Amino acid sequence: MRRFMGVLLVGTSATSVFAGPFDRLYRPDGAGMWDCTSVGSDGGALAVKDNVFYGVENACTLTNPTQVNGMSAVLNDAECNGEGMPYTKRMMLMRVPEGLAVIQDGYVNVLRACE
Repeated sequence: MRRFMGVLLVGTSATSVFAGPFDRLYRPDGAGMWDCTSVGSDGGALAVKDNVFYGVENACTLTNPTQVNGMSAVLNDAECNGEGMPYTKRMMLMRVPEGLAVIQDGYVNVLRACE
């Protein structure tokens, strides 16, 4: 599960206008013990900081941010690099009561804010 979350949940944003509201440390919802003091390592926190979304050993640059009308959500193109392999995808970040939902084609992952 941790590897899946790490591969799936990583990103960076070149445009700060939309990503800023999501800045903070997160952990996967329903996950066991996660270390909210370290970012990017196995068992560490996931983070959005300065328009960068960090996962486990992965990072994506979020470009072309588009505010989703009527929602606290932003859709981005994601240019990612994980485990030495570049790839692209679409990623939507959406504020939810638990913290943050990361939505991709076929997947919705809820992250809880680290406290």
